[in-house]
Amino acid sequence: MQSTDTKPNGPVAAAFIAAAAACFTLGLLVVLNDANADISKALDFSKNYGLGSGVGPLSGKVAVSTIVYVVSWIGLHVAFRGKELPWRNVVIATSVLLGLGFLLTFPPAFELIADTIKGGA
Repeated sequence: MQSTDTKPNGPVAAAFIAAAAACFTLGLLVVLNDANADISKALDFSKNYGLGSGVGPLSGKVAVSTIVYVVSWIGLHVAFRGKELPWRNVVIATSVLLGLGFLLTFPPAFELIADTIKGGA
């Protein structure tokens, strides 16, 4: 039998989970943007910072999600460096975050959640 040396999967797992966390963040910001006018104004980076001229609050949602990706990727990469993680756990965490992120960007879902938040406030 031939043996193969493998590298630890921690850095790859960190990238997967960080990307899923950014997707979840985007979905959460979509809901919060629809639920609260102050958050919507704060997320309008095109007016506040000149980033993404003409796209409105989308500029802030994408910028914040990108920051979440980079920060979480760096943190998880450092934490998981040199470690072998069970792929099952990585896939479950990634799938849950991605699923929630996609659900929160689906108009009927985010409108229902946003309306619930507005009604409760």
